[in-house]
Amino acid sequence: MNATQLLAEFITHESPDIPDIVRRRAVRYVVDTFAVTLAGARDPAVQRLEKSLAGHSDGIDLPWTPTRFREDDACLLAGMASHILDFDDVCMLAILHPGAPIFSALQILARSLPISGEDFITSYIVGTEIMIRCGEALGYAHYGLGFHSTGTLGVLGVTAACARAAGLDVQETRHALAIAASQSAGLKRNFGSMVKSLHVGFAASNGLKSVRLATAGLLGADDIMQDRGWLHAFSGGSVSQWPEGVQLGRPYAISHPGFEQKRFPCCYLMHKIICATLELRNQHDLGLQGLERALVTTCRGGSEALIHHSPETGLDAKFSGTYAVIASLQDGHIGLGSFKDEAVLRSEIQQALRRVRLEEVGETPGKGSDVGDAPVTVTLTYNDGREFTCTVTKSPGSLADPMTDEQLLEKWLDCLSMSQLGLPSSDQKRLFAEGLAIESVANVNAWLNFKKPDEGS
Repeated sequence: MNATQLLAEFITHESPDIPDIVRRRAVRYVVDTFAVTLAGARDPAVQRLEKSLAGHSDGIDLPWTPTRFREDDACLLAGMASHILDFDDVCMLAILHPGAPIFSALQILARSLPISGEDFITSYIVGTEIMIRCGEALGYAHYGLGFHSTGTLGVLGVTAACARAAGLDVQETRHALAIAASQSAGLKRNFGSMVKSLHVGFAASNGLKSVRLATAGLLGADDIMQDRGWLHAFSGGSVSQWPEGVQLGRPYAISHPGFEQKRFPCCYLMHKIICATLELRNQHDLGLQGLERALVTTCRGGSEALIHHSPETGLDAKFSGTYAVIASLQDGHIGLGSFKDEAVLRSEIQQALRRVRLEEVGETPGKGSDVGDAPVTVTLTYNDGREFTCTVTKSPGSLADPMTDEQLLEKWLDCLSMSQLGLPSSDQKRLFAEGLAIESVANVNAWLNFKKPDEGS
């Protein structure tokens, strides 16, 4: 069986065997992604995109704006909103953000195609599985070549999820994957810029468009994945066949290794740095005063995305290991407000950034999980001779250090507050509870496209 057929049969399987624990985790990831999307919609970069897209009176509506959009533009906008804050979940097995592109496209598809909660979650699980396992098949070489995996792999995951939700057959799904494979795109060089989050929008838009084109009868290659196809091209020639050890749904990636839900709205490679610094600050009552130098030690590749050593904007700071240390020491917490421009430009922050050094050690990783599982050590040295060290081994928000129900609700409320939708606290909590029970509803659109108070119920 060729690899494209393998993927297509998995996507269209009539009764996939999905354990209850996988479904429950998927629901939590969906609720989390919806929250960060609503918050991200208020970002100036997303509002610029919104303004640039022409509205249509008979187009797709979104809960945060009265403007209506063409389907592909709505996907582009929702995708950018879901990722602009860098607060969405990650899966370090393939070093990508699995939930954002897939949720973004599915929520738009649900506007025109009635989808039950159960089918929505099934499609989400299938899409994330395809996305992550294709990344696992490529190995670390793909990320090492400079590709933003969320964009390149996201379009395949979105295609899989939307093909499942729309009821495509095996042949249509194969062609949809072939169309999507030629739209894989995203470069890490755009990290720290607005374009990084736009990659998620491209993946959502192009993935759903691939399904629409395949349904209309457009045909692609018989096996886009193997030989000198997608696997070969996006691994730099190191992978040409689907690896025997990479299996779909056995177990599902949501089950093992699981996703990492973010506690901090910034690049995930900063999270262990933040946790280690906060632990030292709280344990020893430390701050910036008297700090002589700070050393952050990571595995090879562990700081590659942290490109801004002297950040000057909030967006810069989301990709700055130096800022992670200094802001944690100064403020004692990291939240949405930590990445406002004025927070980054504080004189005491700017003056202290030069005291931090990041150092990578060890061998080049063979797979993404090598980076995700690697420890991060922060060492703080003060001018009175004191030195403090903390090593974090568990990935924050992972199954080894999971986000609690209380933390998930707190994040939801913070994001909805930032969204400025004007929802009373009681409605925010009601929507949260409805989201956790989404599998029981006959149509998810009522939850996804809730009305603001001045629009009626």
